[in-house]
Amino acid sequence: MKNIIGLALVAAFALAGCEKPDEHKEVAEQVKHVYEDAAARTERKPAGDAEAGKVIAQKCARCHGMDGVLANLGAPFIAGLHQDYMVSAMLAYTDGSRKNDQMKSIIDELKHKPEQIANVSAYYASLKTPWKGAEASSKANGKPMISLRKDAVAAGSALAARCDSCHGANGSTTRSELIPVLAAMPPEYFIPALRSYFNGKRTHSWMNILGSSTSEKDIKLLAAYYAVQPPIQLSRPGKGNAKAGEHSAGMCAGCHSIDGNALNPEIPSLAGQPAEYLIKTIKDYRDGHRKDPLMTDAVRKMQDETIVNLAAYYSSQKLESSLHRASSKGFDPVTEGRRIANSCDGCHGKNGNSEKAGIPSLTGLHVKYLVSATRDYRDGIRKNDVMKKMVGHLSDTDIEKVSFYYATQTPMSSKQVPKADLAAGEKISSGCTACHGEGGVSTAPLTPSLAGQDAGYLAAATRDYARGARSNENMSGPAKGLKPDDIVNVAAYFASLKAAKPDTTLPVSPQLSIVQKCNRCHGENGRSTEPGIPSLAGQSEAYLVLAIKEYQDGTRKNNFMNAMSDVLSLVEMKAIAAFYARQ
Repeated sequence: MKNIIGLALVAAFALAGCEKPDEHKEVAEQVKHVYEDAAARTERKPAGDAEAGKVIAQKCARCHGMDGVLANLGAPFIAGLHQDYMVSAMLAYTDGSRKNDQMKSIIDELKHKPEQIANVSAYYASLKTPWKGAEASSKANGKPMISLRKDAVAAGSALAARCDSCHGANGSTTRSELIPVLAAMPPEYFIPALRSYFNGKRTHSWMNILGSSTSEKDIKLLAAYYAVQPPIQLSRPGKGNAKAGEHSAGMCAGCHSIDGNALNPEIPSLAGQPAEYLIKTIKDYRDGHRKDPLMTDAVRKMQDETIVNLAAYYSSQKLESSLHRASSKGFDPVTEGRRIANSCDGCHGKNGNSEKAGIPSLTGLHVKYLVSATRDYRDGIRKNDVMKKMVGHLSDTDIEKVSFYYATQTPMSSKQVPKADLAAGEKISSGCTACHGEGGVSTAPLTPSLAGQDAGYLAAATRDYARGARSNENMSGPAKGLKPDDIVNVAAYFASLKAAKPDTTLPVSPQLSIVQKCNRCHGENGRSTEPGIPSLAGQSEAYLVLAIKEYQDGTRKNNFMNAMSDVLSLVEMKAIAAFYARQ
């Protein structure tokens, strides 16, 4: 029976070189059934030679480790995973349903040697190394490695006075874009980083000089002082494309997490650091001026444009600190969103119903549109100095929370519709309904509803599209074709219509229905007993968030997972990942 499984594995990997996608899919499905039927009648012993696979595993060790739980560069823990799941995952990199250049390169090298694939998957399947998904977080939230008592912090504050001229008061850089923020930096990273300057591993003329006058005790006192400083968002937008940087950030997520807030305190957080500092640091690793095998390998072939975009993305993210995280009663993102929204009321009105001419209402808009628009203002893609200042400090999860709040508020129309030819506006509106919906109520999450919106705002936005101040390929052409009176009339017509509250699926606690949905396939608390479905319990938290996001944006292809993840917010993804990592 074991030979049947082995033959199935061999056939499966032979398919990776097949040039006909339809044939590949059909035969792969047959192989899957053969393997499942065989496995069901056996004790599910791995096919292949695990000892021989141990030699091949050296190709995988840099990311997965020989013990299967290293989890570098966004890699998952794979020790003890069912062999057939590992086989299907590896096949996915050859057919494009999963994307990772390093994995594809390794599997392409092995796909013509199916016995090696069977052996290496048998090796990792045979391991019993415990997964350590919550280990990094428990370090950050457990007993600190140094004293954070008031006397230690006070002594550190006195020592830090000589650092202020470069790193700024409280470690919030003011002097140069090339100097890192020290506020809220975990001692686990701060102490070895500072030592590296003093022992010559890192070179910096001024920092190297300080070593002669800084004792080991001083280093720990400085670490205590900076660790307790609250994180401050600095308004330093990078010059790159933050959206493109977010896409590239997937390659960094395994160590630095998806939003740049590293879960492991021994790894630096990138969120909120000055963009120019990040650019210089990444280039130094790439060009060999700073030495770290993991970083050097990760950025070895990275282009300057990618580096600039990554820096723009991470500098726009909000730095989080486990020492300063606000206490919260349960999981309630909407209530947290209301607190953040207080600063928006002055312009957009109570509960997001604007009463000011030229200012849009935020009610009646889908949460996905609100998230996208707010992030565009924060990242400088949409230009508005006031909006940039107001939302520049918000993290992606902050933006999601406030967007959920506004999406759940009831639209209230209290404005006077300006005098205009509404009948003419209605005729013109027929060219808008294909995207913006009948009656101006959109059914597409990323397309805004226009019904009940402020007429002055709609007219100004249309003019901006017409003159190129706002860019959207679907809006630019139609806007340019409208005469000035047409714009006034169609804007007034949409303003006269009744706005509607969008359908909004609210974030739910991971311990409730979301986890229950996940458990249906992945087992109780993520402990899968099905050979083709991976366990989630104890998996790397950073990897789980990244994997869910990749299913949501289509980078990974799986019809069921794509549908399940489509409705999830980043808030929920992080909560789900944290839950499973701690099992």
